[in-house]
Amino acid sequence: MKCVHLDFHTSPDIDNIGELFNKEEFAKTLKEAHVDLITVFAKCHHGYCYYPTKVGEMHPKLKFNLLKEQIEAAHSVGVKAPIYITMGWSKKDADEHPEWHQVNFWTKKPRCYGNELEAGPDDTLYNCSWTTLCPNGSYLDYLKEITHEVCQQFDVSDGVFYDICFIDDACVCEECKAGMKKMGLNPENYEDARKYYKIKHIEMMQTLTGIVQSYKKDAPVFYNGGADMNRPEYHPYQTHYELEDLPTAWGGYDLMPLRAKYFEKYGKHFLGMTGKFHHSWGEFGGFKNKEALKYECADMISIGASMSVGDHLHPLGKIDKSTYNIIGYAFEYADKIEKYSENTKAYSDIAMWSSHNADADMGCSKMLQIMHLEYDVLEAGDDISKYKCIVLPDCVNLSDNDKARIVEFSKNGGKLIVSGNSVFDELGIKSLGSNGFDLDYIECEIDEICTPFLSYANAIKVECNGEVLAYVHEPYFNRRVTHFCGHANTPFKMEKAGYPALIKSGNIMYFAHPVFTAYNKSGNYILQKYIKKGFDAIYNKILKVEGFPSCGRVRMRKSINNKFYALHLLYAPPVNRGNVCLLEDFPKMDGIKITVKIDEQIKTVVDQPSGKRIEFTQNANELSFIVNNLQTHKLLVIEY
Repeated sequence: MKCVHLDFHTSPDIDNIGELFNKEEFAKTLKEAHVDLITVFAKCHHGYCYYPTKVGEMHPKLKFNLLKEQIEAAHSVGVKAPIYITMGWSKKDADEHPEWHQVNFWTKKPRCYGNELEAGPDDTLYNCSWTTLCPNGSYLDYLKEITHEVCQQFDVSDGVFYDICFIDDACVCEECKAGMKKMGLNPENYEDARKYYKIKHIEMMQTLTGIVQSYKKDAPVFYNGGADMNRPEYHPYQTHYELEDLPTAWGGYDLMPLRAKYFEKYGKHFLGMTGKFHHSWGEFGGFKNKEALKYECADMISIGASMSVGDHLHPLGKIDKSTYNIIGYAFEYADKIEKYSENTKAYSDIAMWSSHNADADMGCSKMLQIMHLEYDVLEAGDDISKYKCIVLPDCVNLSDNDKARIVEFSKNGGKLIVSGNSVFDELGIKSLGSNGFDLDYIECEIDEICTPFLSYANAIKVECNGEVLAYVHEPYFNRRVTHFCGHANTPFKMEKAGYPALIKSGNIMYFAHPVFTAYNKSGNYILQKYIKKGFDAIYNKILKVEGFPSCGRVRMRKSINNKFYALHLLYAPPVNRGNVCLLEDFPKMDGIKITVKIDEQIKTVVDQPSGKRIEFTQNANELSFIVNNLQTHKLLVIEY
């Protein structure tokens, strides 16, 4: 599904709102741009509605029911139109109802995302500067009324999108404090405040979804901010997930794949979300390279996600042709290949167990992608029986039951790659705690480097019988004001420390350092090679790729209902320009060798959407072929 999220946060200081909206032009533009769904606004962050309302206030400069016209235009060409309602940010409501402000637990002040509260009338206002509202108590009553009104005036079969739903993790506004006391919780206790926040937000989701679905059973309802890997308590209450990861503005091009792999395991529909903007949301006049948007859409398809592209309608309501030329270019390509992503699952035998630590998980995901490995994401209680290798990055905290399952997995031949504090005694590797240094060094021959190299972390001391593949070298001392050496980190001692940096014990490979966190923070080339060496020494890849750069991405999926695999290759090296991470160059590549283990007898390998057949060889369960003429994205459909 190819979606557009059409922002319309529009100031009351602008006249003639929607004056240039043309129903036929709107519909025709969506159709020509291959759009399947467009989210349109009932109520925006300025606090105004775009339809006649008795609950809120219609935008003072709008003279007609814009929301109705947009929905009718979209439906006239078969495009779905979910309805957007702001929740956490609403300036008009924040100004008129200070009692609705969310209050920061620590500062006891209203929470503002920017400088709105402190700025003078002539000061420049920061981007996204909104005071956050607390969706409990009387403000929730207001949200319920708005929801009822929207559902009564419009067909909500296409869904409702609530925005800015989970800012911070605790609130001590007067209504929350009173509610905590009624529940026997202490408003002065942070953990109690967090507990109350979660309880009330879950109640909010259940209440509003109940209202929407009382009008239209099974209507999709999404609460933005709740598709967070570290907020699993909210995941059951979403009908689907929209993964807002604007690669140019935050997270880069490696964030969405990690989150998508995590949310895919829930079995619900999920969308990747990017933007048409050069940088971030609501950037008028900012345009993304159309080839970059094509890459991003292909990236979403390659990971089993639908596509959502953010746009912002001009206050006068005229849909922007330049924007939809770019979106249409990407969506036209997506139209030809997205069927090969529907009802598929990742073809993988290696999984990363989520630590729910951003640096550890992101560093591990980056390394897996750099090594061109298709992988799944696991967490507590998930089935591990299908995997041949599991990675426990840096700081995974396992339950006793999951520890027992992991030990049994290893005893039965499964490979484990463990790092840092994820180690536990039942693996046969006894942790003696940190070595006490801020930074230390690793001795392991990497290419021509045989000198100890900086770890960008510090090692855990362990006792273990096994094959030592790398050694720790300690520094002379930690760098402190009273004793230091030179400009930066203290030099290493020439002698090895009495404990390993990397050790292989049976089916277990253990990195004594939190290598994934260190890599995510440092991006060090030698550390990358070191991690890869550990993987290669224990894990026999199901998919091997030769002649493809490290920033190339390889994804492979297997159809659930049909007899094919879909192999995706993407290549466009990200570069930094100003404060933006972007894709600018899309070089052609040839001579990429693919070797993949597949049990089925393969009939054809077809380059889609061109339909060109690719020559291949298959010996036993090993399939090999060469990929040429790759530019931006290549899809090979492997039929059996």
